[in-house]
Amino acid sequence: MKSYEIRKSFLDFFAKREHAVIKSSPLIPEGDPTLLFTAAGMVPFKPYFLGIKKDLQRAASCQKSFRTSDIDNVGKTLRHLTFFEMLGNFSFGDYFKEDAIKWGWEFLTKEMNLPADRFYFSVYGGGIAPKDEEAKKIWLKILPSELHSRIVELEDDNFWAMGETGPCGPCSEVYWDRGEQYFHKSCTGPGCDCDRYIEVWNFVFTQFDRQTDGTLKPLPRKNIDTGLGLERLAFIMEEKDSPYETSLFKPIIDEVSKLLNIEYSIDSQYVSNFRIISDHLRASVFLIAEGIMPSNEGRGYILRRLIRRAERFAKIMGSKDAVLYKLVPKVFEIFKDTYPEIKLAEKDIISVLKFEEEGFLQTLETGEKFLGDILDKYPKNLPGAEAFRLYETYGFPLELTKEIAFTKDIEVDEKGFEQARLKAQGIAKAGWKSSGDKDGSIFQKAEDGLSVTEFISGDLDFSKTAAFINSKGDNIEKLKSGDIGYMAFDKTIFYAESGGQVGDTGFIYKNEDKIAEVLDTQKTASEIVFHKVKALKNLEIKIGDKVVEKTDFKRHRTAVHHTATHVINAALRKVFGPSTRQAGSFVDSERFRFDYTVGHTPTKEEIAKVEAISNEAIKENYKVSTAEKSLKEAKEMNAVMLLGEKYKDPARLVLINKDGFDNAKDHYSLELCGGTHLTELSSIGGIKIIKDSSVSKGIRRIEGVAGPGAIEYFSGVWNIAESIALKLSSGIEDIEGRIDKLLENEKKLKAEIENIKRNSFKSQSSDALSTFDLNGEAKFIFFDAQDAEMKTLRLMVDDLKQKKSSGIIFVFSNREGKFSFIVSCSDDLKDSFDASEMAKEAGKLLSGKGGGRKDFAQGGGTVPKDIEEFKKQLVETAKKYF
Repeated sequence: MKSYEIRKSFLDFFAKREHAVIKSSPLIPEGDPTLLFTAAGMVPFKPYFLGIKKDLQRAASCQKSFRTSDIDNVGKTLRHLTFFEMLGNFSFGDYFKEDAIKWGWEFLTKEMNLPADRFYFSVYGGGIAPKDEEAKKIWLKILPSELHSRIVELEDDNFWAMGETGPCGPCSEVYWDRGEQYFHKSCTGPGCDCDRYIEVWNFVFTQFDRQTDGTLKPLPRKNIDTGLGLERLAFIMEEKDSPYETSLFKPIIDEVSKLLNIEYSIDSQYVSNFRIISDHLRASVFLIAEGIMPSNEGRGYILRRLIRRAERFAKIMGSKDAVLYKLVPKVFEIFKDTYPEIKLAEKDIISVLKFEEEGFLQTLETGEKFLGDILDKYPKNLPGAEAFRLYETYGFPLELTKEIAFTKDIEVDEKGFEQARLKAQGIAKAGWKSSGDKDGSIFQKAEDGLSVTEFISGDLDFSKTAAFINSKGDNIEKLKSGDIGYMAFDKTIFYAESGGQVGDTGFIYKNEDKIAEVLDTQKTASEIVFHKVKALKNLEIKIGDKVVEKTDFKRHRTAVHHTATHVINAALRKVFGPSTRQAGSFVDSERFRFDYTVGHTPTKEEIAKVEAISNEAIKENYKVSTAEKSLKEAKEMNAVMLLGEKYKDPARLVLINKDGFDNAKDHYSLELCGGTHLTELSSIGGIKIIKDSSVSKGIRRIEGVAGPGAIEYFSGVWNIAESIALKLSSGIEDIEGRIDKLLENEKKLKAEIENIKRNSFKSQSSDALSTFDLNGEAKFIFFDAQDAEMKTLRLMVDDLKQKKSSGIIFVFSNREGKFSFIVSCSDDLKDSFDASEMAKEAGKLLSGKGGGRKDFAQGGGTVPKDIEEFKKQLVETAKKYF
């Protein structure tokens, strides 16, 4: 039985037992900003376990899951995976232990037809709570007598808790015995960390409410939460040695074998490499499909870590070029029927992987060489600061440093790494506190039983109150003047925050009386729209009361900026090519922000061209038309889709062209989007790009204004120009000429001053020089140029190269609290010395930057507290070249 058959059999089995089959929720948890990823099947059902929602009693699902804690163990055991699918059946105050255990055993032995004598069972043996005698009696009742001896009692690992307090309860687990051939002397049986006894199914019996003093109170509604790993069951059903040989992994491994010309076998020296590559690729594809981009923090950091780790293990196997993106079609082959959304994002997934791989390979070889030198220098313990410099300079992840150091029995000072990171960045980006998303948990109780809110894009005579709650989520009927609450209606004209557009603001009226100000509009995963309101007087609202909604002036300005992002997106693709795609956006009434992918740093001319194309489209006064089409039709029309965005089917298309959908093929822009827009581009007036900057490697950010925002921007610029003209006693039209003349005079004066300084340095050069021996012949020469400018430093380097024989030359200055330097070398050292690497090292010591050519580089940073110690550190670094 293949994996897709197992998945279907499980869901059908529980559907026949009156379980609602729930579609997998995303890997990015909805409405819970505290979670990095969905790590278990129960995560989407959290409101039901907490008793907040009660519209569901039984459920079954196959949940996409991702666990960061298992990354380092992938490939070492057959139990650890990053991305996996968790089959589960759940009861919320309905059936309990007996039915859960009975159905689980029936599914394994009858539906899957697995031999009963290969299973072992665990129950909670007591500790935090009393021993789970109830579960043990049920197993004794269900199992044949010859299996009774296979019931074992486990303690700590067999008790589950949601946190320090709250719902908790004992567990019971089902283990599969792989056989005597996997026996080892220290094996403790089921629950052992070895790979003989594999946990297949875990039953969690949530029956207690743990108090702050540790006491356990019985829950009034007892729940069932079970988890059956699809990958584990698949390798049993397909009679394989591990999940990696199953239909869920083997197509990828076979393709790796083909591309690298290395045969896969469980006895191969590269078996872990094959497994790591296949696991990390699967995970990366699903993460990218949900809109996560490689970066240096949060979810993006996890993705980058997976890609780079997999790429490094491919390189160890002999891969010379990027390889992961070539394997993506095999992932589609495995999951296309179950998760069609990843196929829709095919081009973007391949593009992201290829770009990230190629960027990493450029620095990997140099980084590994430098790490090798550092490990030779520190044969027992690698200082955290050194590991951090490797990370900052070469993008070399700490995890890779640890793995390479581990092969040489060298420990890495992780604490020191974090301290160095904190010092350099101000905050620890590796830590996860919140996604930044708004917490939707206060709406969970209120939305129970509510119908989906109907969004009306035009006029609306009235709407009916569907829910009225306070800031804690409790239902209310009254709200004091000035207090904050939340209201939901059957219909709304207020756009709820989504797709990068902020929620609408405005007012609520009752009987022509303005009763509340709408401060924000949010939407839950169930499509219920809640309006955050501030009472303008003492309110009394009942369910069913009619109200009138009115948005304020910000609605139009926000629509201007949202339409402008579509115009900008199309212009970017015309300038940089169709591979450029949106990587995020934000629009409100004041401005717009648009993130996009590009393989190089755009020139000023390219950004100016983007702006010119955008404003030319506005001059053409293209129409903005909307229509609903199926996702299949949208793809056939080559509509632009935002990676990771969850679109309805049918979805809303926004078309910008001359003739509307009668001639949709001939268009300026065609995107899937649910936001608010204008009806014609001339209403924008104009677009001004204010800034283009880097977000992370391969991702840029445009910030700009349009319409009224652009007018206000230009008005502000005009006021500044008038102020400057007044100070220069000239007309605005003469400002540029006057400023050019002032700058020219300043340049001449600076040159004269620097020339005086240079001549002064020559006369006192012996006092400013300090020399260190490197190998008996070559010297490390430092020259203190006091507060000289960078141009003077360059001249001093040339002078010293002419005067000195063999050596490294490091000229520095301290000007206005900033430490600047230039590093070079004599001609005889050009082949062995790398000035660029030395500049990078100096930059790190200064908490700054450095770089350049191999024979000439520069940099700067904060002024060293101890200049002599700084010199000694550079000399030690330089000695590795001799």
